[in-house]
Amino acid sequence: MAKLLALSVCFCFLVLGASSISFRQQPEENACEFQRLNAQRPDNRLESEGGYIETWNPNNQEFECAGVALSRLVLRRNALRRPFYSNAPQEIFIQQGRGYFGLIFPGCPSTYEEPAQQGRRHQSQRAPRRFEGEDQSQQQQDSHQKVHRFDEGDLIAVPTGVALWMYNDHDTDVVAISLTDTNNNDNQLDQFPRRFNLAGNQEQEFLRYQQQSRQSRRRSLPYSPYSPQTQPRQEEREFSPRGQHSRRERAGQEEENEGGNIFSGFTPEFLAQAFQVDDRQIVQNLRGENESEEEGAIVTVRGGLRILSPDRKRRADEEEEYDEDEYEYDEEDRRRGRGSRGRGNGIEETICTASVKKNIGRNRSPDIYNPQAGSLKTANDLNLLILRWLGLSAEYGNLYRNALFVPHYNTNAHSIIYALRGRAHVQVVDSNGNRVYDEELQEGHVLVVPQNFAVAGKSQSDNFEYVAFKTDSRPSIANLAGENSIIDNLPEEVVANSYGLPREQARQLKNNNPFKFFVPPSQQSLRAVA
Repeated sequence: MAKLLALSVCFCFLVLGASSISFRQQPEENACEFQRLNAQRPDNRLESEGGYIETWNPNNQEFECAGVALSRLVLRRNALRRPFYSNAPQEIFIQQGRGYFGLIFPGCPSTYEEPAQQGRRHQSQRAPRRFEGEDQSQQQQDSHQKVHRFDEGDLIAVPTGVALWMYNDHDTDVVAISLTDTNNNDNQLDQFPRRFNLAGNQEQEFLRYQQQSRQSRRRSLPYSPYSPQTQPRQEEREFSPRGQHSRRERAGQEEENEGGNIFSGFTPEFLAQAFQVDDRQIVQNLRGENESEEEGAIVTVRGGLRILSPDRKRRADEEEEYDEDEYEYDEEDRRRGRGSRGRGNGIEETICTASVKKNIGRNRSPDIYNPQAGSLKTANDLNLLILRWLGLSAEYGNLYRNALFVPHYNTNAHSIIYALRGRAHVQVVDSNGNRVYDEELQEGHVLVVPQNFAVAGKSQSDNFEYVAFKTDSRPSIANLAGENSIIDNLPEEVVANSYGLPREQARQLKNNNPFKFFVPPSQQSLRAVA
């Protein structure tokens, strides 16, 4: 009995440990060797009825090195991004707007529910909850997983395979920047980001690039009449996924537009039995057969979406996410390992009730702040525990005109910098001391800074705002200049002899900059502005 208990405990720790540590696959050889880095702009747009999705080419060397893909979602008033899930974890930063979103965790219960009136659910003694904007006389039974409110500056964590939907209930367009970590070990497909749509009949966001890559590989292979690429498999010749055309007949159509959702490939008979519905139109709509080309991934909800939510007077309290910034770890928490990497027991939060968002953009309590230079706010696995599972993190920075963030590098992560507002002169240096980037980073552009490459930036506008996605849940930054930097922590004699400087000049190099990360404008810069 004792042995059985010991084995059970060991198995429990193995499972919890595996679920709390995320590893990344290595990029292909030479993927991170650069003569020059380039700031990237989106090069493809998919228009929909209620907005559009823009994508950056994941085949670019910078994205291949970092093992990530990037997209930008714009939702207009009453627009719904239809549910989908991905083959790799995502971080979504809300650049603008506010609205609702939901994450559907497989196996978790429906915790938002209307009281059952009859049938499979028991009668509830609680006061009925209402749909937003709906009279009590129009109450309908419904139940679903938690609905979250998002605001400008929020970072949303989306695990692999978890379905996501988003909705804009305000007049201001929602702009959301999404990073997909395709090199994450949770992705056991190839390195292309895939969106598994649960509704509609629209093209996948990254399909165009996948087709380009496939065609490029085919052109690079020597032709052979016996090549597998030229010989359709038996199941391809005989099997017809949608019951309309053979796979071979549809090949040309798929090259042009790979539409369809995850239900489109199942036969109507399978779906009718799975959902226990007899109405043919339900099945057809589920398979995306009655879709117009204009609808796409984002549809406009006529009259607005009715969200099952608590009463308005209680909404602020119930929707407010747990704020780690205001939580003080006590001695009991330390003994249990809460907040220390790798020591938590893995059940401080269950998956079904995990916090999935944190606001880093409003800077109510920045982690780094200089009133003359700027501020920085981070989200990592210490203040948003689910990021430990994803193996990702992010930071939001705001740099004032002519202020500088010091040369530094990430010891354990790539950094994907997206310019939200303004512009900055950015320099990046590789292991050979070559300046691989020395240009102005403008609003809407993305710059990938590989691991250990040194980067520094100087704002060219009143405010340069950016979000930097990091490919580790707790990235470590090493500053090369300023207080507590690598140079500052070297012995004076080592500095003097390494750079061939007299002791006095070595002392100046070590001690002249009293700032840790943000350096205010020099007096010359201030006079130039005045």
